[in-house]
Amino acid sequence: MAPLTAEFWENNCFSQLFPQINMLKHLDNSQISDVEFVVEPQTHCTSRTIRAHKQFLAMRSDAFLAMFYGTPPEGAEVVISDLHPDGFYGFLKYIYTGTCKPDTFEEAMYTRQAAEKYKVPEVVAVCSEYIAQHISADKVCPLLDCLATSDIEQVDEAALNILKSDAESVLTSESFVYALECTVECVLETIVGVPEICVMESVFRWAEHISQNSSAKEDPAVVLKSILRPFLPKLRFLALTAPEFVQGPAAWGMLEESEGYAILKNIVVRNSVPLPEWVCTEDVPRS
Repeated sequence: MAPLTAEFWENNCFSQLFPQINMLKHLDNSQISDVEFVVEPQTHCTSRTIRAHKQFLAMRSDAFLAMFYGTPPEGAEVVISDLHPDGFYGFLKYIYTGTCKPDTFEEAMYTRQAAEKYKVPEVVAVCSEYIAQHISADKVCPLLDCLATSDIEQVDEAALNILKSDAESVLTSESFVYALECTVECVLETIVGVPEICVMESVFRWAEHISQNSSAKEDPAVVLKSILRPFLPKLRFLALTAPEFVQGPAAWGMLEESEGYAILKNIVVRNSVPLPEWVCTEDVPRS
């Protein structure tokens, strides 16, 4: 059986079978709609109300059929808290037109997320192909944020390829500073071919941004340290030179004095003193 690629779905989808049916003008039209979707994701500072039609949605999707004609049926207002408004609207555009043509990278990744939730593989395939064709180093972290996972097996191959071939550009991108914790974990698990000092500087920059925007009433230095501590075992301190360590991590307030002393001693002379149990013993660059 041939793989279900984006090309397959484009040649066999609803719009090809019924090209004359395009209901987009009725989407988000208040005159004849009978349901409002209030899309207000917990992970984004944005929201949108979209008007639609229960019966039409139910005819086009088993998920909506169960939603509106199952037991108990949803009412005239449905709150959606796990999807981005652009993604849900992009998915509804497919429902109303039978075609999926993302205009931006963000629309593609958010629409795919909605299509995965409502189990529409043709939309997932088209969006995945768009993502693969348009991804770049500065878009890797937003994509990982959208996936919200540290499981590498769930990440697009195109994103993994960039993490392995151009890791430094990902780490120094502006989007890395705004990344979710699980995204930072995924990046650290995947990147290769980048100086460890660059890795540490980027993680510190990320943690510093998080701490500066934290609502915690504690001392910012304490907050910064609490953010960084879980990531310390993932960093290769022994792959640094002595000057890199002294001018970098040792000066950032992320280590106890005794920890810094032990690490520096081992950078200069391996196994000279016992290391803290959490310290990664890898002393070569990531490859």
